[in-house]
Amino acid sequence: MNTNRAVLATIFIFLLALFISLGMWQLRRAEQRAAVYEGFAISDELPAFSIAADGRDLKEHRYRWMELRGRYSSSKQLLLDSMTYQGQAGYHVLTPFLPMNGSRWVLVNRGWVKADPNRQVLPQIDVSEMVQVVRGRIDTLPQPGFGLGPMIESDSWPQVVLFPTFEELEERFGESFFRYQLLLDSEAPEGFVREWQLRVLPPERHVGYAIQWFSFAVVLAVMSVVLGLRSGVYRRGKIGR
Repeated sequence: MNTNRAVLATIFIFLLALFISLGMWQLRRAEQRAAVYEGFAISDELPAFSIAADGRDLKEHRYRWMELRGRYSSSKQLLLDSMTYQGQAGYHVLTPFLPMNGSRWVLVNRGWVKADPNRQVLPQIDVSEMVQVVRGRIDTLPQPGFGLGPMIESDSWPQVVLFPTFEELEERFGESFFRYQLLLDSEAPEGFVREWQLRVLPPERHVGYAIQWFSFAVVLAVMSVVLGLRSGVYRRGKIGR
């Protein structure tokens, strides 16, 4: 009996520590997400960059506005697959943009387009190569939750891709890229559906998860107290007999 109680106590302690740890982790995530949302809001109050920002400062400059004068490349574009909008399957259109007097390209996300039921039929995504000004927010490329392997080899353009890396893009294009994408402003021409939203859970959701884990910890603690009291009463009653 003593051995069984010791094992049960060890399990209770382990689970209690686990639930508390998970709750604290969710609270830390909530703080991180709050900082992301705050940075997104503050970016509207800051002046837009007029030259391409260095990707090494991406964490600091993420969501900042940028206005660049240059030209698109219409001949080599990408369709980022597995992008949905209002429950519909589609693509994000990624178009290389070369700033004036620059040697590195910026990948401009021109928005969402609906996919044809026949995936062999690709959408029309033509764009002018005349010199123009583009305005958008700096952001990272979407990342998968797990590795999906290299880009699918294809000789035709536009190419359908799924979570490519910039190293793969540079190998495919034969050009150098800044390490971010530019989310094209919803008012800019030559774009598609652009209702940009943060790709992270709001901090309130993480707080809710933390409350759940702490609730589990409280329930477990109450259970351990109740079981301990019952065990004590049982032992005293047995001794009394």
